[in-house]
Amino acid sequence: MDLGRVVLKEGKERKVRNFYPWIQRGECRAEGVENGALARLVDHQGRHLAIGTYNGSSRFQFRVLSLEDRTIDQQFFIDRLSAAKELRQALFPGIDALRVVYSEADLTPGLIVDRFGGTLVVQVRSMGIDRIRDLWEPALLEVWKPDRILEKSDMAGREEEGLKPRTEWMHGEPIDSVNIEELGLTYEVPLLGGLKTGHYLDQRETKRRFAERVKPRQKILDCFCYTGGFTLTAAKAGAIAYGVDIHEKAIEIARDNSRRNGLEAVFIHENAFDYLTQDSLGPYDWIILDPPAIAKTASKRDSLKWAVWKLVKSALPKLKTGGRLIVCSCSYQLDQNELVQTCRLAASDEGTRLILEDVTFQDLDHPAPVHFPEALYLKCAWLRKA
Repeated sequence: MDLGRVVLKEGKERKVRNFYPWIQRGECRAEGVENGALARLVDHQGRHLAIGTYNGSSRFQFRVLSLEDRTIDQQFFIDRLSAAKELRQALFPGIDALRVVYSEADLTPGLIVDRFGGTLVVQVRSMGIDRIRDLWEPALLEVWKPDRILEKSDMAGREEEGLKPRTEWMHGEPIDSVNIEELGLTYEVPLLGGLKTGHYLDQRETKRRFAERVKPRQKILDCFCYTGGFTLTAAKAGAIAYGVDIHEKAIEIARDNSRRNGLEAVFIHENAFDYLTQDSLGPYDWIILDPPAIAKTASKRDSLKWAVWKLVKSALPKLKTGGRLIVCSCSYQLDQNELVQTCRLAASDEGTRLILEDVTFQDLDHPAPVHFPEALYLKCAWLRKA
């Protein structure tokens, strides 16, 4: 395959051979490669390391598609997408609301696909994957045979890649929303007006464990409730459930989801940070804190720590003794230890003793290769107020 070359600095080849998929700025130089193009990665002596995509404007200048010296064509993506499909079908038989392609974790860096029944929602996160859409788009159609495909690439990270936000229907008849079933509950997924791809599929395992532990008549507060996931899970278990979210449309859909499932829950349109300081409905048996990522880069890690500290410190006075907090971070920039440490600092400042009882992560349709720690982004600390 006749490709331009990206030359890796001496001493950096080991991480590539150990399956790490990113080459960062300052670790390589390009020879005859345009931004967004396919390229061959070689070591400082010119020996083959990988085939991937190059973007000199990105923090991650080279993204590995294959360690093998093979042609990147439509069949390549058919093979990759078929392997990802087989994994999900083995792990989640009969479930049709799943992440079916998870970027680097499925060896398709920059491409994310969520499936909601016959609808696929695609996120394109790199210039390289954007430029070869004529290869993966027909492969996606062949492997999944969806009714429709929506591209919803509106994440802030596209700007660094030199890409503008894009939201458009790639295939099939446009629709505004779709209904899915998850853990015995039916949800409306807002495709165009919702956050991310419309539904947070990564919290399925945490919601499943929560459903097993919450008890009838317990009182729960679900902060950043979005369309009602934890709130309705609690209501289904017979708990007295309150959900808070700043997005008015999400609250409207959450109320509709409550009616759709024949459940009683109270949804409040409010900034969760403000609500926690004003709330008079407590004390609660459970408080769920699941804020947005806030920090996508290391430079913003302190802002994320402050947000988690503020939320936990504000929540603790509203929690019964013996009550439980579920504190989530969906940013790789705050790892499990830092999350627990931040909760500890907040509890110390509030004069409260906390017991760590459990930690949950994203579900298995969001694979987390050990060679690529950035893939393990979601972690939820389960804490008891002693």
